[in-house]
Amino acid sequence: MRILIVSDIHANLWALEAVASGAGVVDHIICAGDVVNYGPAPGAAIAWLREQQAITVRGNHDHAVTFRADPRASPAKQVLAMAMRDWSRSQLSPEDPSWLARLPVSLKWEVDGTRFAVTHGTPLDPLYDYRLTPTLGDAALDTILGGIRANVLVVGHTHLPMVRRHHDLLIVNPGSLGQPLDGDPRASYAIWHDGEVTLHRVSYDLSSAVVATRSLPLDESIGDNLAQILQRARTD
Repeated sequence: MRILIVSDIHANLWALEAVASGAGVVDHIICAGDVVNYGPAPGAAIAWLREQQAITVRGNHDHAVTFRADPRASPAKQVLAMAMRDWSRSQLSPEDPSWLARLPVSLKWEVDGTRFAVTHGTPLDPLYDYRLTPTLGDAALDTILGGIRANVLVVGHTHLPMVRRHHDLLIVNPGSLGQPLDGDPRASYAIWHDGEVTLHRVSYDLSSAVVATRSLPLDESIGDNLAQILQRARTD
């Protein structure tokens, strides 16, 4: 059994296509949210997940675009997130917001005897909690995991890849497919293969993504800042 695990696509079609090609044949796809916002191709990202029947939860940016809510992004990106929110919604088909709205903020799914829990932030705060990072201490982990009962917890939100075991729970963050923030601009994803999880990176057509991002019909500074984040894979 091979499962492709992705998160934080952020409407980056070029990165998505590279991951879809590089991952090879898989039996299932799990997406830990933030399909849209920041990137130029929100409709295409949604269409791909729907076509693949991916097991998907709603991230804070999906929620913001759908309900015109505050995305409560990190301070370094909040202005960009708000600037992109309504434009992203304007690019969607009439069915797309309804699909995003129906996505659960967390879910449980079992396959071949393995119980998966999927959420964007943390079980304690599915949409907005940024604390589940690779360096978070065990005591804090106990608090934010909220007594979850699963074999594998899949999360996103931080854009930081992580595979970490905590007691009997395997925690997997595939990193950001469409907007990495760990200094490596390549698209990030994970593969679950018969109980073993591996993190992967793949190069994509970054130059085309940057050109499309700079060409967004918004204030020039918005496109420039988003393009720099793609190129540097950092916000600082």
